[in-house]
Amino acid sequence: MRPPHPWWTRRAALLFLLALGAATAAQAQWAALRGRVTDGADAQPLAGASVALAGEAGERLGTAADAGGFFALTGIRPGRYALTVSFLGYAPFSDTLAFTFAEERTLDIRLTADEAEMAGIVVESERRPDRRAAGLTAIEPSALARAPLPDVTYDLAGYLLTLPGFVAPGDRGGQLFVRGGTPTQNLVLLDGMPVYQPFHIVGFFSAFPADLLAHADVYAGGFGARYGGRISSVIDVSTRNGNKQRVVGAASIAPFLSSVRVEIPVVRNKVSVLASVRESVIERLSGGLLGREFPFRFGDRFVKFHAFLSPTSSFAATALRTFDEGNVAGTAGDAERRFSTWRNEAYGGRYTYLPAEAAVMTQAAVYVSRLESRYRLTADDERRADIDGFNAELTFRYLLGDVQLHFGIFGNTTRFAFARNGRPRTGNANVTGGGGFFEARFDLGRRLRLTPGLRLQSFSNGVRTALDPRLRARWLPRGPASKTEITAAWGLYHQQIIGLNDEQDVTDVFTVWAAAPERRPLPRAMHLIVGARRRLLPWIELSAEGYLKRLENVSFPRFSKALADDVERFVRVAGEARGLDLRLEMNRPAFFARVSYSLGAVTYEPPAFDADFGEAFAPPHDRRHQVNVLVAFARGPYRLSLAWQFGSGLPFTRINGYYERLTLTDPDDDAFRTASGETFVSRGPAYRGRLPAYHRLDVSARRVFTFERVVVTLQAGVVNAYDRANVFQYNFFSGERVNQLPLIPSAGLKVEMR
Repeated sequence: MRPPHPWWTRRAALLFLLALGAATAAQAQWAALRGRVTDGADAQPLAGASVALAGEAGERLGTAADAGGFFALTGIRPGRYALTVSFLGYAPFSDTLAFTFAEERTLDIRLTADEAEMAGIVVESERRPDRRAAGLTAIEPSALARAPLPDVTYDLAGYLLTLPGFVAPGDRGGQLFVRGGTPTQNLVLLDGMPVYQPFHIVGFFSAFPADLLAHADVYAGGFGARYGGRISSVIDVSTRNGNKQRVVGAASIAPFLSSVRVEIPVVRNKVSVLASVRESVIERLSGGLLGREFPFRFGDRFVKFHAFLSPTSSFAATALRTFDEGNVAGTAGDAERRFSTWRNEAYGGRYTYLPAEAAVMTQAAVYVSRLESRYRLTADDERRADIDGFNAELTFRYLLGDVQLHFGIFGNTTRFAFARNGRPRTGNANVTGGGGFFEARFDLGRRLRLTPGLRLQSFSNGVRTALDPRLRARWLPRGPASKTEITAAWGLYHQQIIGLNDEQDVTDVFTVWAAAPERRPLPRAMHLIVGARRRLLPWIELSAEGYLKRLENVSFPRFSKALADDVERFVRVAGEARGLDLRLEMNRPAFFARVSYSLGAVTYEPPAFDADFGEAFAPPHDRRHQVNVLVAFARGPYRLSLAWQFGSGLPFTRINGYYERLTLTDPDDDAFRTASGETFVSRGPAYRGRLPAYHRLDVSARRVFTFERVVVTLQAGVVNAYDRANVFQYNFFSGERVNQLPLIPSAGLKVEMR
């Protein structure tokens, strides 16, 4: 039985509820204005739109629309006010409103694009204000066009790999490591739905194309209390709604991936459906076009239904299915029997409501997520891992002027099943969790912003309830006009999901998702991030961010020193990821460049009694040095993009050799003269070897033709322009080496009806 919560926890919760009730009651004495702000052309919500009231007596109130376009202003004293709603690139909306005592008013505001103003706007400019925080990269769809891809459409995966601190073992395999964390320590959300392995078998692509993206918040660490269940990072992707004015769509074809997208207004200005289908064609065209086979096939299907139920409420339902298959381990031998696959499914619904009687945004949501993965290193070695998850949450966001309160409750259950080496399923488990979170935002003057938070979580496999405090801060030395900005974040994190990899694999291509061991301390992390940004010129910014992640109770497989591919046991290790990310960014209307350097180190400390590991070691995702250069030129309808990546070698465990051993129980038995022995392997010290450095140059050029209702895009490019032979996989048993993708030219065509 779990011990009851300490008295101070219950008393703090009671005092918070009383204070919240008092604040709400005080606000309710005055008038309130609520509503939403959308694009008048397609009814897309305009997140970050400015809403301001100016009274005749000089009083001023203001706020910004949230991600759904909703806003709320409370505490409005009776009188006449001038209302102004504005958004970058749109003609402002103005009106005069008269409020009486305790009046509640709702508005549905549609802004019209201002073509004259749009002509002078940098396409990549920040649409959502105030998205700067420690560890956070806020990504808009237009930013994805900067990264060159072997495809005419853009994708979030290709852009993430240009950011400092993001490491992939190769351009295939679908794995992503963020500042020392493993793939199973990353929380990836699509419209709130967890997606376990969203990156496709070819690493340029994910389940998140730019055509569907509204925005993405990517936390490399230090994320707030509303996120939980993972201890490394968060990739929170929000998709846009379909066009509610007219039928629009797009179709594209390219050697790697082709796609079709359609948007249908079911009820004009109220209900829409957005659907997308993408599928690879590289496996069918590679032989004739490139002169070599690429045995990969992947794709995804996406559907989103969105409805404005009223000016202050909405409902959205999202469905995603992805599939990946291919001979990841190589192309020699019986390729068909060595195909690896993984398939994601995610379904969810969210109801959002802003009631007239209180300044509180309410959201209720349920999600179902699944992953089925199969991996073959050899024809006889199949590894399996399945996950089924269910999540539900109820959240509230109070809008009280300069103070915002965000809290909620949640629950989840997850089933795991996995097996290795063709054996019956060796791992089956169900885990559940639940709890609540509280997060507040306080603006202390015009220079300091504090965002404290607290997450209370109960885990079925844990030994106690986890209480995770978190704090984020931003300081502007000279107020809003400051050219310098200091940010910081600190927090504690727990999760009851672990990831298991095979020590014999040179790169981590396949990961088993499993439940943390029962009745043992859960994997735990402490994050500390401190960063600074300095705007040297209006178009040049220099930033530096240092981070520390301390890890505890991380489950790690200990492989047999003799038997090949045999796990003796799992040990709990402690670890530390630390590093410094430097970034210089230049942003002009016709030119963008970003140069970044990451210095990092990940070390694991084995248990003191485990002599097999010996001293501290670097796990297989420890990349000490990483350089990313991204350059984009734009002139009229032309765009040229270049990306160069360099990464120092990743660790792996060397194999000394193999031998056969006979097990004889009778000393007089002559079987050793004729019998075959069992193959044993001699391993070197864990992860003491290093692969060669990885580097690659990608180039892409585009030409856009714009007509009244149709936009046509032509693309040409090349992957791995100087044909670097980067190591991807090496099979110690067969001696087969598999390289990353070679030099690959590409071309594509996209036709979009708008």
